[in-house]
Amino acid sequence: MNSKFQIGIHKNNDHLHVLPRGDFDGNSAWELVHKLNETYRGEKEIIIDTSRLRKVCPFGRTTFECQIDQSRIPRNRFLFTGEKGPILAPEGCRILSAGRPKSCGCDGNCADCHCRQRRKPN
Repeated sequence: MNSKFQIGIHKNNDHLHVLPRGDFDGNSAWELVHKLNETYRGEKEIIIDTSRLRKVCPFGRTTFECQIDQSRIPRNRFLFTGEKGPILAPEGCRILSAGRPKSCGCDGNCADCHCRQRRKPN
């Protein structure tokens, strides 16, 4: 496990609460999906609280989305909360937040910009 990434998981009222902490890169994404696959037992929701993620790398987000597609967990079971929820949540997952991150006004090519991470190919 990446020393800069940890995963806290607990069950409560037929919900699986997930609290990832640290930097979210490709290895972190793989660890999270693997942990979800071994822990998930048909809970109503998987609530992923992103409030303790420091950084979401674009490769981590892409890896997470690809690994979720290969898992047995339906996307509609995921609920993302916290500031980085809109950045991390794959299409088809639910997001509970005050809103999408505001655009920085760039053209989507900033190195660490959320605009780049969510940008759709033409």
